[in-house]
Amino acid sequence: MAAWNGTGERVVVTGASSGIGAVAAVEAAKAGATVCLVARREDRLDEVLAECREHVPWCQKVVADLSQLALIDDVAAEVTELLGGGVDVLVNNAGVPKRRGVRDLTPEDVEGVMAMNYFSPVRLTLALLPGMLERDHGDIVNVSSMGVHMVAYRVGAYSASKAALEMFTESLHVELAGTGVRAHLFIPGTTLTEFSTPKDGNDAPFPLDPATAATAEQVGAELIAALGEDRMITYATERDEATSAKKAGDPNAFLADMRKIFGGS
Repeated sequence: MAAWNGTGERVVVTGASSGIGAVAAVEAAKAGATVCLVARREDRLDEVLAECREHVPWCQKVVADLSQLALIDDVAAEVTELLGGGVDVLVNNAGVPKRRGVRDLTPEDVEGVMAMNYFSPVRLTLALLPGMLERDHGDIVNVSSMGVHMVAYRVGAYSASKAALEMFTESLHVELAGTGVRAHLFIPGTTLTEFSTPKDGNDAPFPLDPATAATAEQVGAELIAALGEDRMITYATERDEATSAKKAGDPNAFLADMRKIFGGS
């Protein structure tokens, strides 16, 4: 994968206080970009910001809860001002898990995860897109999930929110052809982050095998490297890409196998 030169680029990374987002923010700063980090937890955000400023001293932060959709336009205006009047790269990484079987889901579960994982990144994209189009320059990276490309077992609401984001990204990718703005879809697989740890409102996390799961450092670096490519979809690992291709090749057979594994029939 080609290296990305971030010199002179102004980058916004959401969900930047930990995990993949934190690594991506630091990697962008290492590449020379001025990064504005966005997340809820100010203490954690300050730690990542300090690391970013070791590479680019004028990196910035915005403390915000992006699930509060009415505040999205204010966040967009603040990051634009802090970055000197424009955003060149938007990494929509912030999201919430929802591990719960469909028979136990509530309408509030579904609406909450959709608000954070779909409506929030879409609204932030729409707020920043006009400036990118005016400058004829920009990259939008939407972070999805292998839950869309493998099996949505006990993550139906979560995977549905990411599937919606994928279709929106595809629309951006096609409709922005001929402009200087590109849309990318980044798909991490199983990653060792706190995203997969026990959380209120979720069933117990799925067991992770440290021998096969990727690290946040690996995945965050791949995310930023994807900015050096012109393609629409980037998988964090070759294994994830192969799994997705297998499902796409014969989804009925693939899901029949999953029913046997998870349902015993």
